[in-house]
Amino acid sequence: MERNNDNSFIYALKFIACLFVITIHAPFPGVFGDIVYSLSRFAVPFFFAVSGRYLLVKRDGSYAQNAQEIRSYTLGRLIKLLKITGVVYLTYLIFSLCYFIPKGWTFKYWLHDKFNLFETRTFFLFNSGRYIYDESYVFDHLWYLFALIYVFVLIIIFASVLRKWYKWLTVVLLGMMFFGELLQTVYPIRPFDISINTWYILRNWLFMGMPFVLIGVIFADKTHDKREGMGEERYKETMKALLPRNMILLSLGCIISIAEVFIFQRKEVYIGSVIIVFSLLLLSECGLNAGSILPDLGKRASSLIYFYHVMIISVLDILSQNGIIPSYTMWQKPLIVMVISVLLFAVIPYFIDKVKVNEQK
Repeated sequence: MERNNDNSFIYALKFIACLFVITIHAPFPGVFGDIVYSLSRFAVPFFFAVSGRYLLVKRDGSYAQNAQEIRSYTLGRLIKLLKITGVVYLTYLIFSLCYFIPKGWTFKYWLHDKFNLFETRTFFLFNSGRYIYDESYVFDHLWYLFALIYVFVLIIIFASVLRKWYKWLTVVLLGMMFFGELLQTVYPIRPFDISINTWYILRNWLFMGMPFVLIGVIFADKTHDKREGMGEERYKETMKALLPRNMILLSLGCIISIAEVFIFQRKEVYIGSVIIVFSLLLLSECGLNAGSILPDLGKRASSLIYFYHVMIISVLDILSQNGIIPSYTMWQKPLIVMVISVLLFAVIPYFIDKVKVNEQK
């Protein structure tokens, strides 16, 4: 069975998705910016869904069937995720220190500012707070990694009932999230004495991480069953025949997302976002040829661009505010960040690898 690192189309989609994430944190202005924003909200849910899609699949094609195998496979992914999270988080902590110490902050004051009791509650409940962002980099995008850790741990704990619960749990959690977004618009309540309009009340491990990972797991189960029942060749032919329908579904998701941003304003996830994610998972099974460039960019750079684009934004802002580099417009900013990110994490490493290969010959 195909894994995400074997599926060129998935890699291409991951590269496109990480560029959309950049437009969330460095948005385009005006009506065009609203449209791009509405479409960009599929990106993080898609990353969660891809994690779920390949969570229970090993490189040799084996598929986790029972609770013991689910725990074993998920534990392996969790260990890898913890290592990645540790490196990325430590990098941002060092960056934060390097920003505040020259401003006269002591290490003790910095430590208390980030890791006090209130911030601890916010972090462990909602995967947000100054644990993972401050004035040095103003976006808490690392919530994704910690939310994924929560989800993997819960899947390990509840592995024995995963397939009994995952359908209704997905529906309930998504329903609660969209109900909360409706309240944001018509009746802004204050759960935990925090406004429901606060971004992390609905955008966290529970209302976004868990349901979209489970969507990926459910999708993986369905495709695995169909492959087993139909045979690989017939399955591929069937999915290719469904390509036009899936393209229509993708278009519908985009149209609905755009309509929602103008009706309900900016939200963390739209109904159209869910449709887009589902349609992209379907399209990834249709055998589409994504070429060689986009999949290679996705394989090399998508994760790194997601992890470090916020640091690039921060460095650019600091340099611009201090007159070291020319100021830039809101139209230019997302494009500049995209170019720098692709150069740093894809193009330059590619040529370094080429040089190493040539030196070895």
